[in-house]
Formats: sequence, structure tokens, C-alpha cells
Amino acid sequence: MIINPTYTGKQYWLTTVISGLLLSVLLSIAYIVFYKHLYVTSSYLFSIIYLIPFVWLSITLAFFKNKYVWSEFSYGKAFQMSFLSGIIGSIIFSIVIFLLFDYLEIGSRMGLYENGRVMRQLFSPLATAVSMLIINVILSLFYSLIIAIFARKKN
Repeated sequence: MIINPTYTGKQYWLTTVISGLLLSVLLSIAYIVFYKHLYVTSSYLFSIIYLIPFVWLSITLAFFKNKYVWSEFSYGKAFQMSFLSGIIGSIIFSIVIFLLFDYLEIGSRMGLYENGRVMRQLFSPLATAVSMLIINVILSLFYSLIIAIFARKKN
């Protein structure tokens, strides 16, 4: 017997998009604060930034499940919501990182590598933004796989 979800498509997609937008804002603020206050070449505290999406995506799915889902919430829908929120957040966060590094020159380490052309390319704003995008999309994939296991709901 197939049970229709008790939530509407509008609620599902609105929650997904808003969660992704808020994730990008949270990541951007945390990155700026951590970069200014915690960034040391051997600091492990800066790695907290990679756990923020896991916590945020868990909160999003828990909120959606408790507010809108009264019957069945499949693993696929939970994974899709979490992963799409993570992708939206990652894309906007990468754009913010690019803009901060390129136009405002916040966090630019280019002065350290004036002599090496390859090092300047590896630490360019575009390379930093693309690497953050790739890292966050991969992390969102793994986090979504884990979170969806606990977020599904069966009758």
C-alpha cells in the first residue's frame, strides 16, 4: 500500500531552498570569523567549518520531519532534501569566498608566494572557491547519506 506524504511539494522545495540559503550564510559568517580569529597553519579548530553542514542539514531534516511529515518520509526524499540543500549552500558559499578573496582581499595569502607562479595559481581566489565547492559538495553527499538513514520515517 502506497501512502502519500502529508507534506506538499511547495513545503518540501521551500524548506530545501531556504535551508541551502541559510547554510551558505552560516558557512560564510563562520568562515570569516574562524579565518580572522582561529587560522593558524597548524590549527585544528579551523576544521570545525567542515562540521557545520552536517549539523545544519541534520537540523533541517529534523525540523521538516517534525513539522510537515505525519506519515511516511522515504530515504530517497530525505537524501534529496539534504543533498540539494548542501549543494545550494556550497555554491553560494563558494561565490562568497571568491568575492571575499578577489574583491575585498580578505584572507589573501598571495603575498606569501610572490615568486612562484604555480603557487599563486593554486592559492588564487578562483582556485580557493572551486576547491571549497568540491570539498563541500563531497561532504554534503556523505553527510546526506548518513543523515537520511535517521531522517526516514515509515509506518
